[in-house]
Amino acid sequence: MSATLLIVDDVPENLTILGELLRNAGYRVRAANSGITALKYALLAPPPDLILLDLMMPEMDGHEVLLRLRENPQTADIPVIYVTAMDSSETETLCLEQGAADFISKPLIASVVLARVSNQLELKQVRSWLLDQNAFLESEVARRITEVQAVQDASDRAQAHLNHRMEMILNSTGEGIHGLDLNGKIDFVNPAAAALLGYRPEELLGKDFHRTIHHNPNDQRECGVDHDCHLLSAVRSGGVLENYADHFYCKNRMRMPVEYSCMPLFENGKLQGAVIAWRDVSERNHYLEQIERKSNFDELTGLPNRNLLYDRLMQALERSRLEHQPLTILTLSLDRFKSINANLGRGAGDQALRVVTERLARLLTATDTLARVEGDEFILVTKADEREIIAYYAQPMLDAVHAPLWIDAHEIVLSASIGIATFPKDGCNAELLLRNATAAMTKIKVSGGQGFRFYAPEMNARALERLDLEADLRDAIKNGGLALHYQPQIDLRNGQIIGAEALARWPHPRRGWISPGDFIPLAEECGLIWALGAWVLRESCRQNKEWQQLGLPPITVAVNLSALQFTAGDVVELTAKTLRETGLAPEYLELEITESAAMSDMPAFITATQRLKGLSVSLSIDDFGTGFSSLSYLRQFHIDRLKIDQSFVRDIVHDPSSAAIITAIINLAHGLNLAAIAEGVETEAQLQFLRSHDCDEMQGYYFSRPLAASDFEVLLRSERLLVFPNETLAPQRTLLLVDDDPQIRLILDRLFSYEGYRVLVAGRGTNALELLALHDVDVVVSDGDMPEMDGAELLRRISAMYPQTLRILLSGTLDPMLIARSVNQGEIFRFLTKPWKTAELREAVREAFRVVEERKSRLP
Repeated sequence: MSATLLIVDDVPENLTILGELLRNAGYRVRAANSGITALKYALLAPPPDLILLDLMMPEMDGHEVLLRLRENPQTADIPVIYVTAMDSSETETLCLEQGAADFISKPLIASVVLARVSNQLELKQVRSWLLDQNAFLESEVARRITEVQAVQDASDRAQAHLNHRMEMILNSTGEGIHGLDLNGKIDFVNPAAAALLGYRPEELLGKDFHRTIHHNPNDQRECGVDHDCHLLSAVRSGGVLENYADHFYCKNRMRMPVEYSCMPLFENGKLQGAVIAWRDVSERNHYLEQIERKSNFDELTGLPNRNLLYDRLMQALERSRLEHQPLTILTLSLDRFKSINANLGRGAGDQALRVVTERLARLLTATDTLARVEGDEFILVTKADEREIIAYYAQPMLDAVHAPLWIDAHEIVLSASIGIATFPKDGCNAELLLRNATAAMTKIKVSGGQGFRFYAPEMNARALERLDLEADLRDAIKNGGLALHYQPQIDLRNGQIIGAEALARWPHPRRGWISPGDFIPLAEECGLIWALGAWVLRESCRQNKEWQQLGLPPITVAVNLSALQFTAGDVVELTAKTLRETGLAPEYLELEITESAAMSDMPAFITATQRLKGLSVSLSIDDFGTGFSSLSYLRQFHIDRLKIDQSFVRDIVHDPSSAAIITAIINLAHGLNLAAIAEGVETEAQLQFLRSHDCDEMQGYYFSRPLAASDFEVLLRSERLLVFPNETLAPQRTLLLVDDDPQIRLILDRLFSYEGYRVLVAGRGTNALELLALHDVDVVVSDGDMPEMDGAELLRRISAMYPQTLRILLSGTLDPMLIARSVNQGEIFRFLTKPWKTAELREAVREAFRVVEERKSRLP
């Protein structure tokens, strides 16, 4: 219960301020505005624990109030603190001599007032306690005064013993503390101990510690008799117990884990009892249990982890040896599980793992151990023999995994690869059994998965071979043991080489050429894909820059990026750094991104494409149509091309479905102002189909296999064109470039000459109109800021005189309202700001020629 304070002051503002301060501190406050009122309030029940008295008041000042309080036995012991603005030492001395407990000067400081009030209340409590103790002792002395001196001596020793015990207790920590005599009775308990156990201190004093706290009366098996209690034995023998783990019982009989120390108490060399200091360790034990669980169980599935698996496997092996019973180790890995994380996100993958765990757990017996050791790999330890493992485990587990499951409205069908090793045939210890079961699992996985296989000795040789291959690949990436080959990319309108795809090749010093289908998945599995991708990007940019420095026609080199590269590091930063280090202009680099990379984290991918386009590199979606692309997201991607997967190209001549898919992809690309490029073109029929359906570009063995850098350089120098069968090259498309700056005309002429256009150039608007009168021009690209006749006026005249000619305006200073009006009236096909981005300008011109040719195809 909070203390009651009486404040006395003739100034109402002082009463208000002081009252609010003390009430906010948790005290109950009475306020009196005169000495007479204060004397009345001091007699009210409950009496005040402390009085704060103003010294200077009319009628009756503080000195007289204090004098009358001390004359009345009911108020004589109430401590009084003077509050006054008179801060002279003589005044303070006089107040203290009159019996004031303390002295507070005005103006009041809140922290000083609260501190002194708290101190006086604590002193009053101590005085009250001492008075109670003295009264008790005086009564004892009075009762025993007539007894012999021996009784008096015993009383003195008891007092000394009590003082000694009190001193030890007061010096103890804030933990629970009990004092026990030699009979195990509680003769002291601190408030913390009583509160922790749910008692009031007086309820425990004099009680038998063992039967009240240390023993559960509902369980006779636990320390049923006193002499079985190790704690009481220590108390009676003077033994010391330190940090002893045990249980105490609360008032509600709940069991509390504790850790205590028992220290004996001696007086004059004679054992008197003991002090028990203890603490509740419930939270600590709970924390330790959590740590133990995390160290032994998989957090996602709740299954044992590798640590607990190994411990149980060792125990199972020991039992099998003693009982001569079989023991089987089964390793299960989900096939192509990474594609779920890549396409649907890690959350979907985690959900699939939990479903698989629930299904597998239904197949287990009480003695089996199923553990998840990493990623999508599980290990089962069972006493089943080889016949039972097939009937009751291997095949049912495959069926359980293969059953369809639904995640986020997607139906997913998983498969698994299972390897089996038996004790003692396939190994005599845990490491060997696990390794051999994994080797068997790997064998079935590389064979396509969805099956099980027992271990055979020759499997280890293959596993070692794979480890050697991984080490060789790591060394090849580090020391330049890889090579890049380049497959030409062809413009299907003029047959000209416009780019190349960079493809990694591995000329192994002992094994010869190793297929990318072997070493690229290996790089993804062993964490080398980031280093491999960085090397391919750097080397292809360096080589392309070198070809340009040799005077070869500038082309774009395309580099593949996998989904794992997006998750392994910052692809945008790597690209920017590579372009800076090699000096290659960004418009000559294209990054091919798989659909799986795009769909794994859609918002992050959209952001990444925005940042990559900020570098002015070209972007394409590789293997388009083979993944889970969402058309609603596709329009948000900042890409330039859709690359048609060769699996569709392969069957376009004979498979109507493949032909329909390719036609749809081409139309989709053009509808989104993207170019469509087909890969894997190998026959004349495939080529003719693609051209007839307006595919923009192609690559494949029909024109050229991937070439070493030196051979590709020879190909570029030859200026070889793709000759279209049964026809001559399509008529050249005519492009008119208009700019009054000779340097810009030269740059544009060189750029679009390499694109295969027939290029005309003019330095003024009047010259451009003369060329239009002499030539059939399809597209005009004009600067907006020219003397005599600006670009907007020129294109307005061309629109009126040659409406079939499409018009593109380049400018950085023209009035935006004028430009908007010109575009809306059909006078301008596209508007690009200066300085332009080469890739953007090139694509705008290509799109303009597509529109021109579509118009011509509709003419009778």
